[in-house]
Amino acid sequence: MTDPRLASARVIMGECFWGEYHLTARDILDRLDRKEPGFDRFLVSKIIENSRHPSRHLRNLFPRDTLQRLLDRYIDRSGEDKRLRLIAANVTGDYNRAPEYQWRR
Repeated sequence: MTDPRLASARVIMGECFWGEYHLTARDILDRLDRKEPGFDRFLVSKIIENSRHPSRHLRNLFPRDTLQRLLDRYIDRSGEDKRLRLIAANVTGDYNRAPEYQWRR
């Protein structure tokens, strides 16, 4: 069985880093597990800005409470970007964050 964290880290390497950093998928997981200061915020920003499936990878890599905190911080700093709000709605289940994507009644 494939570890979903490792699978996501591998995809992220190709979609989000483009060879500009000397990291491996295992390096990503090791830094997250060590709780390297600032790395979680850095990784979230790379995933949000560049991943084709950011909600999946964010859910695979971060515990829900950590992810909620990181997304709230990113939203506070980035403003009302629709893509960001949609990602946050998908990850947290709080679909009020992206009302323009809800079915109209």
